[in-house]
Amino acid sequence: MERKNRPGDLFAILVRASFLCVGLVVFSPLQEGRAQEQTVRVAIGYIPHIQFAPLYVGMEKGFYREGGLRLEIEYGFGMDIFSLLAAGKIDLGLSDSDQLIIAASKGVDLRAVFQYYQKYPVTILAKADRIKTPMDFQGKTIGTPDLFGTSWIGLQLFLERFQLKDKVKIERIGYTQIPTLLADRVDGVVCFFNNEPIQLRESGVRILQWDVKDFSTMVGASFITSSSILSKKREQLAAFVQATEKAIRYTIEHQEEAYRISHPYIGKPDPIKGKFFQSVLKETCSLFDTPSPYGSMDPAMYRESVVTLRKLGLIDKEVPLERLIQPLR
Repeated sequence: MERKNRPGDLFAILVRASFLCVGLVVFSPLQEGRAQEQTVRVAIGYIPHIQFAPLYVGMEKGFYREGGLRLEIEYGFGMDIFSLLAAGKIDLGLSDSDQLIIAASKGVDLRAVFQYYQKYPVTILAKADRIKTPMDFQGKTIGTPDLFGTSWIGLQLFLERFQLKDKVKIERIGYTQIPTLLADRVDGVVCFFNNEPIQLRESGVRILQWDVKDFSTMVGASFITSSSILSKKREQLAAFVQATEKAIRYTIEHQEEAYRISHPYIGKPDPIKGKFFQSVLKETCSLFDTPSPYGSMDPAMYRESVVTLRKLGLIDKEVPLERLIQPLR
C-alpha cells in the first residue's frame, strides 16, 4: 500500500536533509585531510620496545595525524639504517649519532634532524661484591657486546676517564651481559643505562654503575635522514619534528598513560615485566631531558663529539657541523 506524506512527515524529511548537509560540511574536510596524509617511513634497528613510547603516543594521540603524517615503522635488530637511507627505502632512521659522525667522516651524506637521546646512554656496571671503584678493574675483564659501535665507544670513554687504557682485558660477549656477569665470567659489562641495570636491580642484584653521560658530552641517538630525502620531503620531516617533540613532552608528563598506550605495539606484559617496562620508561624519559625544546640538536655537543672521536682515533679528520645536523624548526 502506498503511504502518502503528511505535513509532519515533510518537516521531518527536511530536518533530516538539513542534518545531512551539515554532516557533509563537517566531515568532508576530515576525510580530505586523511586522504592528504603523507607517509613517513621510519626504521629502528631494534624490536618494538617501551623506549620508543613517544612514537606510539604520537600515533595514538593523533599528533602525527595533526601534522598530516602517517608513520610506518620498520623494526630489525642490527638493521643497516644508513644503507636504507642512502637507497631511499626509508625517510628516517633512529640511530646513534656517534656512528653518524664516523660515517660523515667517510663521505656518507646524512644529517640528524631530531635528537632523541640528549644524553649518551652507555653505562659500565659490575657486581658490588667484586668491584668497588673503577681502579678495581685493573687486570680484570670487562665484557662488551662488540668491538665497535656505541657500546665500544662508551667503553673507550670510560677507560680514558679513569686511566684504565691497556690495563683492562676486554672480551666480546655479544648481548649476553646479564648472564655473563651473573656467572662471574667477566668482572664488568658494557650495557645501556635504561635497560640492564634496571633488570639487575629489580632482580635483587647489588651493582655499581658508571654512566658515561656523567663524564662525557658525546651525543646520543637521533633521527637521521639523507640530504636527498631532505630536499624532497623537508615539509613532512619538519612536521615529524614538531609532532615528535609534542609526543615526547606528553610522554614525560603522562608516563602511566604512555605505558598503557604502548601495549598494542610492545605487547601487554605481565605484572612483573610491566614494572620493569615502567622503570625503563622513567629512565628513558630522563635521557630526553633538555633545557631546549625536546629533540633540539646542540651544535656544541656535536663539535665536542667530533673532537672526542678524533682523539680516540675513530675518525681522522674534522667533520663540519653542516655535514652532521639540519635543524627543521
